[in-house]
Amino acid sequence: NMVMEYLGHTDMVRSISVDRTGQYLVSGSDDGTVKVWCVNTGRCMRTIHIDGSIIRCVEWTPSAALSLILVAAGTKVLLINPKLNDDSVTSSKTDSVLSEAPAMKPVMSASVQRTVQWSEPEEEEYKRGYRLVITHFKEVTQATFHGKGDYFATVMPDAQNRSVLIHQISKRRSQLPFSKAKGLVQKVLFHPREPLLFVATQRHVRIYDLLKQSLVKKLLTSAKWISSMAIHSGGDNLLVGTYDRKML
Repeated sequence: NMVMEYLGHTDMVRSISVDRTGQYLVSGSDDGTVKVWCVNTGRCMRTIHIDGSIIRCVEWTPSAALSLILVAAGTKVLLINPKLNDDSVTSSKTDSVLSEAPAMKPVMSASVQRTVQWSEPEEEEYKRGYRLVITHFKEVTQATFHGKGDYFATVMPDAQNRSVLIHQISKRRSQLPFSKAKGLVQKVLFHPREPLLFVATQRHVRIYDLLKQSLVKKLLTSAKWISSMAIHSGGDNLLVGTYDRKML
């Protein structure tokens, strides 16, 4: 039986994420809004309007020290502080941390500089909760945090060899983890404990060592097109979903 229903979006919901405490749910929709819900009551705590964009992906930070949501909409990735009333201390700390620009300008290669730009939000955007804006040169379909919350990865399937980027919030810099993408990248995931990155193309999942920047393993699937991935918190088991209605 259905226990709870969260009503409020006026179009397709493409992405949801639960915060680390299990108290709040964030959802992103084709109606151009991000909504934050109370899990237990189903009440919408906050609605954030994203100008003229379909929300492809939302994800709550895994960091207990910050109040932060990662949002992929169009060519932009937004770091948003939802500013929940019962979390004012963490919310204020988040604003303080993100307002501190790096002492030195981050060093990024020319290729990365042509691919992505970091910027501060406009005044009206800041009032809505925007804290940092990372603009990509192609549409972003996924954004996902590393387990510690300072790094996150983004996916641009149409960007060929620049389809995957890894970003560091504290230093406001981005990097390309590998020079060539083998296949059309669909999803990426960080390993929860090891410096590994799982990269799913249409039919395969490749595991890369981020420190050595080398391929560790290639997982073959019987899928026609991979749609999603999830990894167990222990890092030993990987779940793969497909558009041809298989769970691997």
